Amino acid sequence: MADMNINKFKAALDGKMRPNRYLVSGEVPGFGPIDPVLVKAAQYPAASIGIIQLPYRGRIAKMPGDRAYPEWTFSVYDTKPTENNATGDLRQAFETWNKRFNDHTTNLAEISNFGGGAGDGDADANFPDWTVTLLDTQGVEVRTIRLKSCWPVEVGAIDLTYDAADTLTEYTVTLAFDYLEVGATRGSA
Repeated sequence: MADMNINKFKAALDGKMRPNRYLVSGEVPGFGPIDPVLVKAAQYPAASIGIIQLPYRGRIAKMPGDRAYPEWTFSVYDTKPTENNATGDLRQAFETWNKRFNDHTTNLAEISNFGGGAGDGDADANFPDWTVTLLDTQGVEVRTIRLKSCWPVEVGAIDLTYDAADTLTEYTVTLAFDYLEVGATRGSA
């Protein structure tokens, strides 16, 4: 017989994990750290393991293959430099970072080192780590994931229309990364 106790169900969920409680932190080269408040929406990044399929006498045996990390996309509120916001135009900073890897007119990279790892100069500066942290309803960090060696694949479009009212402009940024590190989870040893 199924357990139909609602109190047991609510206790199992704890009620503290919400999709609107998160922090995204990272640095845009030449701009500095972004303000986490400007990241409107994000996802906890995915990681997958491929499947090696081995035919055997009319059946398919499956074995774990190689790990893959799809690109990670998040939404950002558009900003502009003002007297009260000395940090400047965040979109322009993302576009400048993206342009370092392939200029729009010359089709050349502005950086010389696409390697990675400590002490690689250009690589360290142009491929920073980004972090996504999940928070509970009291603002306590519950789970953290670090995306290693990020770079912008795409700075998305800003939709412009006369019929938009009561909203702010926003756009997406898609980052590629080499791998991720899962941080400590609250309550784990």
